Amino acid sequence: MYELLKAEWREEPVKSLRKEGYVPGVVYGKGMDSVNFKVPSIAISKFLHHSGKVFEVEVAGRGKHLVSLDNVQWDHMGDKMLHVSFHKISATERTTITLPIHFVGEAAGKKEGGVVQHVLHEVEVTGLPGDMPEFISVDVSGLAIHDNFALRDIPCPKGLEWAHDVESNVVSCHPPKVEVVAEEETDVTAEVVAEVESDEQEAA
Repeated sequence: MYELLKAEWREEPVKSLRKEGYVPGVVYGKGMDSVNFKVPSIAISKFLHHSGKVFEVEVAGRGKHLVSLDNVQWDHMGDKMLHVSFHKISATERTTITLPIHFVGEAAGKKEGGVVQHVLHEVEVTGLPGDMPEFISVDVSGLAIHDNFALRDIPCPKGLEWAHDVESNVVSCHPPKVEVVAEEETDVTAEVVAEVESDEQEAA
């Protein structure tokens, strides 16, 4: 039912692990001792890229845990994973998860020259782990110029409820910007010409 990430238990210093191509991590949660693990950097990058926010992690010799992705720490360049943390959850208890928003379709307002602005990129939802999708899909095809979709306008997946301010703006469409530079330049030129003609008349 859930995707499975296999990991190794770790006790080595994190610096040496990173040099060996591993990403250190930890599983923590209520009523349990934290479990430190390590995963090859390539393996965990691929796993997190295609998995949802809820999955299982099996740490060799330390058991299997149902978890949600809590945090990923990156280096200052944002391209190297330094550490991951997973929060242990229960399959029978409702929990709150942050899910990414995927926008689909082409806004009607964009076809008329409007500019679409994606305001909200992720949203918190509450429900059972088994009901959690990988992402929230938002169809923007009905979005017109001067229009916007608030979270209350977006259907929540079955079995879940928004744990976010439902009045939050999710996406909007603005009219195209009007180019007025040419008109301003024309006005300035006209003023300069008028001043020069006035000076010439006074000199005469």
